[in-house]
Amino acid sequence: MQKVLVIGCSGAGKSTFARALQEKTGLPLYYLDMLWHTPDRGHITREAFDRTLGEWLARPAWIIDGNYNRTLPMRLAKCDAVFFLDYPTAVCLDAIRGRVGQLRPDMPWVEEQLDPEFYEWVSNFARDERPLILAALAARAEQPDPPRVFTFHSREEAAAWLVGCGRVTVRPYRTGDCPALAKLFYETVHTVCAADYTPAELDAWAPPEGPDLAAWDGSFRAHVALVAELDGRLAGFGDIDPAAGYLDRLYVGRDFQRRGAGAALCGALEAACPVRPIVTHASRTARGFFEKRGYRVLRAQQVERRGQTLENFVMEKE
Repeated sequence: MQKVLVIGCSGAGKSTFARALQEKTGLPLYYLDMLWHTPDRGHITREAFDRTLGEWLARPAWIIDGNYNRTLPMRLAKCDAVFFLDYPTAVCLDAIRGRVGQLRPDMPWVEEQLDPEFYEWVSNFARDERPLILAALAARAEQPDPPRVFTFHSREEAAAWLVGCGRVTVRPYRTGDCPALAKLFYETVHTVCAADYTPAELDAWAPPEGPDLAAWDGSFRAHVALVAELDGRLAGFGDIDPAAGYLDRLYVGRDFQRRGAGAALCGALEAACPVRPIVTHASRTARGFFEKRGYRVLRAQQVERRGQTLENFVMEKE
């Protein structure tokens, strides 16, 4: 989750939710209202708005708070997660009445009184604006790589999700996991490791046809094999041979890098192994991760894979 939209009716608490999400994730936060409106209660041109929005969308990570349905399709094309605060109209109306006179970080001025036209717009949001949002989400769902959509119908639902946000859970491997783990393995090698190996080396390491699932399942079941999940999604996997003290595989998906899944898996695998030292063969990409966990390099080695020679490092931890 690196590019996030927070949408919903005014008064739903989008900005409050976005700030809480920023605290959880550390992602940069941008407010569309702060972009559109000016301190003199005017607004910038559509061209200027679209230009700056395009600059935001080109950045590698962000949370963008706001509806602005005209530009929703272009934002949906770039995001990987959407939080839709789909609250009852009465909840939103009560909120906009209560924030009059309050300084807000998402607006460049203080509302001194409730605007009747704005009040009417919120009153009619479910009739006029909500169908447009649902249509845009449905259209994006039919396109390649759609974002994950979280829809909350109450503040309690949103708060409960935030409490569990970013919590990594580790569980034992199950045979039914094998196809998904093979897919994660291929995608991780060809994205996360792409800066450290050539395309030919990556294909030799993780060929498009994938591993032999029966053989993989057999090796997982012969080892201690664990699966990490984050926010209910498969985040990574790893396995260790407890008799030999050999940490065999450890892969974390592209979307879950630096979010604790690798550390949780590695810690659990180490704890499951009575043999010391623990040895692993780390790729160039993973070497730094293992060094931070106390592993030391014994030697570099060249491994033959499908006509390609790949470098990795024999590492051990006492």
